[in-house]
Amino acid sequence: MKNIDSFEIITLRESGMRGSVEYEITAGEDGTAKVAFYWLRWNSDAGKDERILDKSSVVPASDIVSTLKKCHVGSWNGFDGPHPKHVLDGIMFRFDAIVNGGDKITAKGSQNFPKGYRDLTDALYKWLKQ
Repeated sequence: MKNIDSFEIITLRESGMRGSVEYEITAGEDGTAKVAFYWLRWNSDAGKDERILDKSSVVPASDIVSTLKKCHVGSWNGFDGPHPKHVLDGIMFRFDAIVNGGDKITAKGSQNFPKGYRDLTDALYKWLKQ
């Protein structure tokens, strides 16, 4: 898949030495999208991660689609970036999206990212500052 015209939900999880975070973008029915940032904390009673909302914002869905195109997200499906040799630390990521009415995009890596990844995270930071 190359072109993205719409999206339903996008999730980006990043994990590192200091913990894990998750970004989630969900499409609204009014032409907007909610961008949310969560801290992840292990809940031993439940046996799974617990998401703690830190901040969120609402942006035009068209801005999300435009950014997904600019960042080449349509070409990310199946990306599996292995950790580079001799790199002792870094960020692991997992990206999941449902786009174009049901198409799935999945990508993952460890200090090895697909083309456009940093542009996408920069956009996430910008939207969350609004």
